[in-house]
Amino acid sequence: MDSGWMAVWPVGAFFLGGLATQVTGWLNHRRQRAERAADEASVIQGRREEFELAHLVEFNGLLREAADRLFDLAGVVQRYRRAEVADALTAEHSAELHAASAALTVVRAAVSAQLGFILHDRVRMAAQMASASIAMTSSSVLDGENTEFEEVTAMTAAAYTALSARVRDIYAGRASV
Repeated sequence: MDSGWMAVWPVGAFFLGGLATQVTGWLNHRRQRAERAADEASVIQGRREEFELAHLVEFNGLLREAADRLFDLAGVVQRYRRAEVADALTAEHSAELHAASAALTVVRAAVSAQLGFILHDRVRMAAQMASASIAMTSSSVLDGENTEFEEVTAMTAAAYTALSARVRDIYAGRASV
């Protein structure tokens, strides 16, 4: 009986070794696949963050320019109205008014085009509200209404705050990775 077991042990050990090799290979394959998936997810997240950061920074600049053009337009309209009242209106006043209005229109179009690229909902909502406030204020300025700039200032400030907070959140997430 001892000699029978002695013949079975090498065969059993051979099969157990093969089985252990297969299990180890399978476990290594699963680990490598999980690592590849994590690397791919990290690359995709990095691309998303780069995209979002680029558009947040670009939008911030466009919003600042839109606010600047709005205030420029308000000054031009004020000079135009004073010249109109004093019967001193010239072609230069009209040209300046047209140029200021056109500059604001161009930058407002750029702001509108970039709104859709803001991925974070809360930030996009704040940006949309600031954009709408600039549009409404520019209409009242052009209509000659007595315009208060507190609302547009508050809306753009809220948008700047949301934009900068989102940029900080993105960079804070990168620091923890």
